[in-house]
Amino acid sequence: MSRIPGVTREALSSEHQVIWDRITAHRSGGGGPYSVIMHAPVLADRVGTVEDYFRFSSSLPTVEKELVILAVAREMGAHYPWTRHERRAREAKMRPELLETLRANGPVDEMTPRERLLVDIARSLLRTRTLSEELFTQAQRELSHEQLVETIALVGHYTTVGYMVNALDVKAPEGSRTF
Repeated sequence: MSRIPGVTREALSSEHQVIWDRITAHRSGGGGPYSVIMHAPVLADRVGTVEDYFRFSSSLPTVEKELVILAVAREMGAHYPWTRHERRAREAKMRPELLETLRANGPVDEMTPRERLLVDIARSLLRTRTLSEELFTQAQRELSHEQLVETIALVGHYTTVGYMVNALDVKAPEGSRTF
């Protein structure tokens, strides 16, 4: 149970049930962060639209998106998105040792240069709120402008999700292994 009660579809107006249906069309029910974000249905709709962009239109490969999301979830201490995206990372064939390094919030030394770059971007944005000139230059060499912008926006989106689940105490599914 979170700090505020979750919203059910039945409790919403017919106009907001349309939003619920749109959000849950690509997700398993209205649980997790959406259970509380739906207290502001129009905001939930916008958050869902951004998330759908990353799921269906991003230029980043799936395993790289999951790497960034997991780095953010770990950095934020956000257990719910960690559990959901650990499963997705495994489905995308993320290397198990990479997952365990992220779980431990460990050093990036054993990662590929591109993996290291993506994790460093996430960690830098969350720790310093910017990218150093060196990290930015490296990102410009390795990523297209589209991928760099998407990576920064993905960090921002999952920071929002992290704040939501942490502040409102949205629990990870029962029996989940987090960090």
